[in-house]
Amino acid sequence: MITQVLVGFLLLLLFFVLIAPTESMRWWATQSPDEAQERADRVSDLLNAAEGGQDDKLSYIVYISGVGAFEPEASLAGERPLLEAVRTRLDGIGLVSQIYPYSMTNQGLLEARLSSWWWRIVQRHTAGGPAAPLARIVINFRNALQVGVSLDRRYGPLYSLGIANVIWDELLEAGYHPADQRPIVLLSWSGGAQIALGASWYLAATGAPVHLLSIGGFMDSDPGFDKLTHAWLFKGTRDWVQGVARLFPGRWPINRTSSWNRALAEGRLSISTIGPLKHLGRGSYLSQGVKMPDGRTGREITTDTICETLIGAGLAVPRAPGKQPEPVKPPATSAPAVSRGVPRGTPGRQSRT
Repeated sequence: MITQVLVGFLLLLLFFVLIAPTESMRWWATQSPDEAQERADRVSDLLNAAEGGQDDKLSYIVYISGVGAFEPEASLAGERPLLEAVRTRLDGIGLVSQIYPYSMTNQGLLEARLSSWWWRIVQRHTAGGPAAPLARIVINFRNALQVGVSLDRRYGPLYSLGIANVIWDELLEAGYHPADQRPIVLLSWSGGAQIALGASWYLAATGAPVHLLSIGGFMDSDPGFDKLTHAWLFKGTRDWVQGVARLFPGRWPINRTSSWNRALAEGRLSISTIGPLKHLGRGSYLSQGVKMPDGRTGREITTDTICETLIGAGLAVPRAPGKQPEPVKPPATSAPAVSRGVPRGTPGRQSRT
């Protein structure tokens, strides 16, 4: 009986692995042609209606969630407090956080899906109770499969194009003007780093400098490194996920021609350890309940790291004492699709080596 249950469970896992790329393939076949034309028309109208040069921001920060996300809105548990702390301490930035990086249509798991009823049940159990660990594993596994799609040399280019379009749409909704070409910073953690890295190839086609700031990021030697102005990878000494990520052949020092090692050699990739932080749970990057040896919590260390990095790179300035941050713009109920410089095709991405 136990053997049958295990076999059935493994077959179910294999089924989910096999269907993981279908969402990106369906999007490419059915939606991307119309979206490409709509984006071209919309941005043409935008450029004709208003000139650039009116934006005083130094950069736009786009937050890319980890694999525990189930909707575009950042989680209350750790992500929203982190982003609010960053927004409060920095000036000269635009902050975009309405991104669900595990869907090419920015569609979370809880609404407008045939399977949303199931995901709502799973999401309710993540709050607590005996089923909470299993519920979190289910969501993490589902999203981790999409990270695998991004890593795949066959489907990854399509997936990355879709996510780049989502990011671009949200940037323009936040007031980003294409003509200004303000720097874009992809702030990511965990598996969201690989998603952001893949999308950076296409975002760089807009002509804007694209940066990647990763906290505990899980990523391969993606061609997106070749288009980044700079990438920062910050990790904790107790983060076992970083050990797994180092197994990718493209990150081995012997593979000197890989995108990862070229970025390292050219000084465009900086890797730093920020303390005895774990990947998840108490004492992790987003944790607030455990103090590290220096007296700060994991979230405080992460906040300090992000702010100091952006200020040091000239992508933000410290907020003056007493100055209030700009109010957060509520998300649009029906965000129009717009784009510029994010082509429908996949030039340069077919050979993701």
